[in-house]
Amino acid sequence: MDERITQYRDAVYEQVVKVGKSLGNVTRLQLLNLLAQGPKTVEVLASTANLSVATTSRNLQILKQANLVGIERDKNFITYRVNSERVKQLMTMLVDICEEVLPEMTTLQKTLTAETGSPKALTIEDLRGKLMSEDVCLIDLRPADEFASRHLPGARNVPYDQLERRQSELPKDKEIVVYCRGRLCAYANVASQQLHDAGFNVATFNQTVWEWSAISSATR
Repeated sequence: MDERITQYRDAVYEQVVKVGKSLGNVTRLQLLNLLAQGPKTVEVLASTANLSVATTSRNLQILKQANLVGIERDKNFITYRVNSERVKQLMTMLVDICEEVLPEMTTLQKTLTAETGSPKALTIEDLRGKLMSEDVCLIDLRPADEFASRHLPGARNVPYDQLERRQSELPKDKEIVVYCRGRLCAYANVASQQLHDAGFNVATFNQTVWEWSAISSATR
């Protein structure tokens, strides 16, 4: 075999391995999923992920070395962000593959649904159909900064940690559909249980905002 072919093959595989290694860690996947919701500082990421700033910074540097995330500087503030929409697509594909090849993934999802008494999660087509009706109130459970970065059309922001005290704002004569950060997040299921117990007609949407956007763009 031509030595140039061997050298090239080994070198490009090494680059692919670099990305793979950066994803092979629960903490880094969690940070990447949070950044897919919108740019964040190290401090905000650490607080949201319940990590120390030092641990967060160390793992962000590994993601940065793989060029999956980048930084924006504003005076003394540094904000991290994903470097490409394809990083979000990669996260979606990883979850899709896990659901397809790992029975444990499906079992975890079914167990969460059973434990929270959540209704079957709506598909994108289901939700699109419901949003054509005025009888639906769509609730985004993410923090305000993530909502401001991007949200589903017509959604109202009620962060999960404010849900209990703001229930009086929600209409009892409409179906409440709650969503958060997608299939790697349990907030929508737990919130739907709380709202159901409070007497609301509620459904969940467990896809991400960018999954919605990708499908919507493809069907235009």
